[in-house]
Amino acid sequence: MACNIVTMKLVSFGILLFVAFSFSALGQNNLYGDDEQCNNRSGLEYGGVAGFYIPGNGTADFYSGKPENDNSVKYVLSNKYWYDEIFLLTGAYDTVFVREYPGKMRYNPAFSFGLFVQYNRNCRTAFYLQFFYARLTARDIVSFEVDPPIDYLAEPDIRLYPLIGTEERNMVDLGFTHTFGNNPVARWQLGGGINMNNTLVKESIVRIEERNFNMVNVYGNRPFVPGGTQQSYEIRQGGIGFGVFGSIGGRFEFSEAVAIEPGISVYYKQINMENYRGFYPQFNLYLRLCFRDLLSF
Repeated sequence: MACNIVTMKLVSFGILLFVAFSFSALGQNNLYGDDEQCNNRSGLEYGGVAGFYIPGNGTADFYSGKPENDNSVKYVLSNKYWYDEIFLLTGAYDTVFVREYPGKMRYNPAFSFGLFVQYNRNCRTAFYLQFFYARLTARDIVSFEVDPPIDYLAEPDIRLYPLIGTEERNMVDLGFTHTFGNNPVARWQLGGGINMNNTLVKESIVRIEERNFNMVNVYGNRPFVPGGTQQSYEIRQGGIGFGVFGSIGGRFEFSEAVAIEPGISVYYKQINMENYRGFYPQFNLYLRLCFRDLLSF
């Protein structure tokens, strides 16, 4: 969490410093000080958005494998065949059991990308609809104790194994922006709006001696049996959530047809993850590439 916050602060500071420097380096141009010129900028814009998504870690414990979770290491160890396989993989002599679960799992920051369409009322005020996607991974370790050693004066045989969770988030922003200043080349921009997100769990595993064990119960009430005919089911974990966001950034117009908008959005939104659903802060450092009447231009 601390590393994510530091990364977010450094990148955000870099973006804002770049924007501020660009504004200060440009001479004053008051083209949009004229109401007619400003109103002539009404119309549609469209383009792509790419960014660096930093999720809140409130839902990452969904993948921690704890006994109270829907996906747990206990579910894997309770299956006789998987337990026997783990026993052989670890070279156990007597027993294998979980010694300690992770205290607080964390997501890794991820790239985000998407598309948007925007209606400009004039050169300053705009409303937009934006779709973007991010694939997130949560990682931590669980410690196993592999039987008591034959020499009882020796230290316990502790093994550390990865817990890995992967999910997809599809997000929709309905927002507005207000741009300050009369210089068409570089201006400050503030915005905000509402967000809808759809989270889908893709993977929840514990990796023991390079062998992945699925912690999602895809067999229902019938346990897994090697070579058996039991049916597996497609399990849908995750769901739809809502929230709000605010943005700060800049707008740089290279011509009447092309502009870029770097900035940062701060979200406070619900992530629907079974027992870990709740509202958490999220961050997205973005760069929007904007086009307007490109063909006619």
